[in-house]
Amino acid sequence: MTSSDLKFFCTRFCLLFSLLICLSFLGFTYHAKQELGTVKSNLKVEQKALLEGKKNYIEWVIGSVVKETALLANLLGQYQIYQPPHSGESPHNDDSLERISKALVSMSQQKEIYDQIRFLDIEGNEVVRVNFSQGQAQLVPQAQLQNKAHRYYFQNAMALEHNQIYISPLDLNMEHGEIESPHKPTIRMAAPVYDENGTKRGIVVINYLANYLMEGLRLFNLNSGTNYMLINRDGYFLFNDLNPELEFAFMFHNKKEETIYQQFPELAEKIINIHSGQVESEKGIMTIESVGAIDKINPYCFQGIHISNNDTTAWKLVSYADFNARIDVQHPIAQHDMLITVGFALCLLLALCLATYQLRLHKDDQRIHYLAHYDSLTDLYNRGAFHAKSATAVKKAAKDNTPLCLIFIDMDDFKSINDTYGHQAGDKALRHVADAIKATFGDNAVVGRIGGDEFAVLLNGAQHLAHAQQPADQLLERIRQPLEVETNTAIQVSTSIGGHFCEGTCCEGADLIHHADTAMYQAKQSGKNCVVIMECTDFPRGATH
Repeated sequence: MTSSDLKFFCTRFCLLFSLLICLSFLGFTYHAKQELGTVKSNLKVEQKALLEGKKNYIEWVIGSVVKETALLANLLGQYQIYQPPHSGESPHNDDSLERISKALVSMSQQKEIYDQIRFLDIEGNEVVRVNFSQGQAQLVPQAQLQNKAHRYYFQNAMALEHNQIYISPLDLNMEHGEIESPHKPTIRMAAPVYDENGTKRGIVVINYLANYLMEGLRLFNLNSGTNYMLINRDGYFLFNDLNPELEFAFMFHNKKEETIYQQFPELAEKIINIHSGQVESEKGIMTIESVGAIDKINPYCFQGIHISNNDTTAWKLVSYADFNARIDVQHPIAQHDMLITVGFALCLLLALCLATYQLRLHKDDQRIHYLAHYDSLTDLYNRGAFHAKSATAVKKAAKDNTPLCLIFIDMDDFKSINDTYGHQAGDKALRHVADAIKATFGDNAVVGRIGGDEFAVLLNGAQHLAHAQQPADQLLERIRQPLEVETNTAIQVSTSIGGHFCEGTCCEGADLIHHADTAMYQAKQSGKNCVVIMECTDFPRGATH
């Protein structure tokens, strides 16, 4: 090859190589920007779904405690423990006091989420108190009961009218004027107790251990690089996943300024004004979702029971995805080494980029949908999806005037399985129950896992509704089958199954859930490991729950 040919070849090669490099670089840069937009879009959808799940979880937990507080106030009034006996100097009915004390101890032991359950008379004297400590519910001796007339929750509760409930702020429990250590986040709920003549005779107070609420919030977290927070109406952190030292700063003199507004001053106005939405800045994406009371609307009111104060339950869930802490946002180009390798072939590069883009978008959508609607351990509907599906079925049944049956399945002594055989065995037990439910009802029912060890089934097909008791009994037998949790070690899973069969106007959503829960509770009261199916005639019309 002559020097002229070599010069021509080198010139053309350099020009073509430069052109291909430029085209490849332009194509890759375009795709990288599109990928960054996709990552941000998926991030917004993910955070929106996660916060909605957290919101539903919080409102379900607090709503359940509110209902149990109202139920206890009603029961205490019926037991009439405030009535004087026929003889003796005790100001309270001894037999009723003994019965209600045993019931409260049993409730505390089964729930394991109440630090204290108390009944106080109108002078603030504790009549009965049950403490839950180190996994054991204990009835406090009479000699150790105290007068709480000076405490704010007693004074607020005594000012309540009939069918009102007071909810205290979520704060750290204090003993003898000092914050208890280790910290114990607590919410106190109180309701007045009235006698048959409508005279106020005292209050019932439940101290809910909010640690369980915080642990539940952590279960919803998916990716690192995002901080999840729960704030009160003043902007103080009640939960801060990445910076727990900032939690409950309002209770410490040296932390009074540690609010979310101090952490994000440029977003403070939007945090205050946005009830539900997202804000994207140069540094990250913030998602905001209001929880509990919004203005005068309080989701914890039910069946004529009203919350006396909205300020203590006006919370906001906030997530902040810091772009600098998320690799998928900060370095999208670094994730495409293969595209860089084949960057010389422009057409192949573009085809590969488009296919990768579409596939990733599809997989992300599928994953977000799965996480938002299904429980990953059992592959059943999660709480939110179950309620949505069942609400649709209830509306259709009401329109078509067809019957329904809602069944609650609660695993008995599930904690002891975890404690004795480990959490892996506990997961096997949960899957065992889920498999039994699916084998019994198949695709002819709406089935979901609505809590840690709680399941729900909504029967709306003629196949099972003809005799609702029969499939429930079959389910119990399937669950009773031995389950091997370890080599040569098998256990029998025990469940309490309660259901409510209804038709027509009796099938209202709130009553349906409450009656099914009552049936399940009756199954537990009947010795557990049994089935109780109740009908509308088992519940009086117009009863207050």
